[in-house]
Amino acid sequence: MRLLRYTVPLVLVVSMMLWIGAAASAHLPKAVQIQTESGVRVVSTYRATIGDVLGEAGIVLGLHDRVIPAAATALSSGLLIEVRRAFSVTLHVDGGRRTLMTAASTVEEFITTSGVPLRSQDRVYPSLEQTLPSGAVVRIVRVETQIIAKPERVPFVRVSRPDASLPRGMTRVIQPGRAGTRIRRIAVTLADGVVIDRQVLGAQIVQPPQERIMQVGTRRIFASRGEFAGKEIIHMEATGYAPWTGQGVDDITSIGMKAGYGVVAVDPTVVPLRSELFIEGYGRAIAGDVGGAIKGHRIDLGFNTARQAIQFGRRPVRVYVLTTPSPRRKR
Repeated sequence: MRLLRYTVPLVLVVSMMLWIGAAASAHLPKAVQIQTESGVRVVSTYRATIGDVLGEAGIVLGLHDRVIPAAATALSSGLLIEVRRAFSVTLHVDGGRRTLMTAASTVEEFITTSGVPLRSQDRVYPSLEQTLPSGAVVRIVRVETQIIAKPERVPFVRVSRPDASLPRGMTRVIQPGRAGTRIRRIAVTLADGVVIDRQVLGAQIVQPPQERIMQVGTRRIFASRGEFAGKEIIHMEATGYAPWTGQGVDDITSIGMKAGYGVVAVDPTVVPLRSELFIEGYGRAIAGDVGGAIKGHRIDLGFNTARQAIQFGRRPVRVYVLTTPSPRRKR
């Protein structure tokens, strides 16, 4: 009991001393640092918050200025207070241009506080981590990728089948060709609406093409009467050409003849060069030239003018082979 009688007054004394010490400490001045564009200065103050000490120091914050920590933050001795003055920055985005006031220190902080949304693919110039100086120009390039489905025509294949029941060169279509359709998926990347990249993701045939199947006659036939009796007849498709009327076409043929009326171009595997021919609707001619498009049972008839060649057009003809050159003997 005697111990308890002395202990209670001791606790009261200690509590009173702690309270007195805290009260005294609360009324001691606090030394804080204020950093502005002019430098850092140390201020001794009895104020309670950052906003209070800035007012005491005569520092007035503009509408867009910032203070770090916030103005409502309680003061503590040794605290560093940073005052950032706002400056203008030009922002180019979404096809427009605007001037904003900011106290941001980096490009990333500026965009975050500007209220402009930044998407994952967008590009920013200067880069986000760059320091933001007064008067800076920041550009946000909107980048997006669109997936488009592009239909494409798939050409049909031409198939020729020999038919001994048809005269040589005569054709018969037994299945018309039909083009197919292919859908190609393409990733198109745009920067501010301008295409900067295309990548094909894949393709799918949604309608397969149908082959064009033709029977081509191989049976040799000969005229039985008339002027060309005994001469072979070849059914061919004829077109017309004239000197100097196309790329690579001059007035000298592949075997050195003068191009013009009476000189025709053939496929030498069908009609030997220098053969004498008679073409219905055209007349007599010499097989004296070849052409890249003249393959198989095709014949290109020479004319003196381009107008004559155009007027002839394209038509089926019967060609009489009057003579063929003798094969050269191998030495």
